[in-house]
Amino acid sequence: MGKRISDWIEQYRCMDWAVLYLRLFTGAMMLFHNIGKIQNYNEIISSYPSLLYINPPAVFVIVTIAEVLLAVLIIMGLWVRMSALVMSLGILLMFAWGGFGAGEPEFVWLGIYVFLIVSGGGLYAFDVALASSGRKK
Repeated sequence: MGKRISDWIEQYRCMDWAVLYLRLFTGAMMLFHNIGKIQNYNEIISSYPSLLYINPPAVFVIVTIAEVLLAVLIIMGLWVRMSALVMSLGILLMFAWGGFGAGEPEFVWLGIYVFLIVSGGGLYAFDVALASSGRKK
């Protein structure tokens, strides 16, 4: 009986590595995406929306800073579920807005963020380290 349980636990241990990989990949891709957005600022700003009567350059700065901070949190494994939820809500807002060529890439991003919402940060996340250091031994 004990052998079966340990085999079952060991079988799913590789999933933590997969979640770590997906977190690192997703965060890095979002950072590269934002570097590209910043480099193409002049071309992008003309098509950026004006939300709540805020100027498009201000919306661009707010969205870019939020995406970078959330990507760093996902890479580190801090508040992964909440960060992925905010990013997926942003993608859903883009779908509703119909801008930015909403289509296949955004659908892929949405799928990745939904996976991170369900899985969380995994075993190799700072959240796990912080939770275990807070417990009394």
